[in-house]
Amino acid sequence: MENEKPGCRSAKRLQRWNRAGVCGLDNSGNSCYLNAVLQCLCSTVPLVEHLLNQDTRKELSRSRCRVAEVFVRLLDEMWMGRSSSCAPVEARSVLCSILPQFNNYSQQDAQELLLSLLNALHDDLKKVAKRQMLSSKQQPRQDQNRNCATAAGESTIVSHLFEGQLSYMTLCMHCDHQAHSTQTFTVLSLPIPTHIIKCSIQDCLSLFFEQTVLTGGEQMLCSVCGLRRETTVLTCLDKPPEILMLHLKRFGCKGKNQVKLRTNVTFSTKLDLTPFLSSSVQKTSYSSYCLYAVVNHTGHLNMGHYTALCQNALTRTWHCFDDSDVREVQDSLVQSPNAYMLLYSCKPFQKPNIHGL
Repeated sequence: MENEKPGCRSAKRLQRWNRAGVCGLDNSGNSCYLNAVLQCLCSTVPLVEHLLNQDTRKELSRSRCRVAEVFVRLLDEMWMGRSSSCAPVEARSVLCSILPQFNNYSQQDAQELLLSLLNALHDDLKKVAKRQMLSSKQQPRQDQNRNCATAAGESTIVSHLFEGQLSYMTLCMHCDHQAHSTQTFTVLSLPIPTHIIKCSIQDCLSLFFEQTVLTGGEQMLCSVCGLRRETTVLTCLDKPPEILMLHLKRFGCKGKNQVKLRTNVTFSTKLDLTPFLSSSVQKTSYSSYCLYAVVNHTGHLNMGHYTALCQNALTRTWHCFDDSDVREVQDSLVQSPNAYMLLYSCKPFQKPNIHGL
């Protein structure tokens, strides 16, 4: 076999990875956590479809949505398949300008960055909704009602896709008084069982949703007794999100030291949430979720590296994104003991409806 001439291998590699939605991201100095998060969002087809829609892009420009516009330009470059990798310099610069905690070259937490980025996108998209609501006042009443209804509640594609709701039922163990409350969430941070080498994602979910008893200083004030009493708390999913993001709490404290839990949490491409749903949820609609992206973390607490595994909606193949390096992987290799975040969709993604594809 003849040796390849210098540059031939890289040229073939560039040609091979010139695919829509498969684009590496250059590391600009400890930015692997950002790159991994961007790859996961780039693989979230409903979000990409909405943001790359021509009407959405026009509205973002009119409303001067800085974060969303930069993110859209990056998505456009990644999905149009023009090159094997690109440099998200502009995206990082804009994010650092509004999120100063990430304005350095130290290792950061991917989960915190993901939440901050989604909040920034949500705020920008609310500007669009507000602008549409104001402009609707100049329109006939029928159109005005329709536009106001759309803007009501300041809902955006971000809240529509990623927000879910937890339901809490508290029971006073003295008088049996029940109280109910709800909480909106974007990411479920799951505890990992300690002192074991291996567990399943179902084990982590069961631990999160297990019945707890609040005693001692954690006792709750009972509105009937008028005193703090021991209280039983039952938690369930009242409104499962369309996109379920699970965060494994690998970073914690052992005594005075911060440590990383290296428990191998096994998971599959299908996730059954039935045991954790409230009675009011239609079980058939949210009984099974499909895995489409994973954020992995290797190394230690302060010296680690993030990569992403994402499924391409066009080819149904999985790819490993290690900054600018991209390679296709078999489905069987998606499972990893380094999993840090898991992204599931309540239904498989279809071929993206994006202009130009």
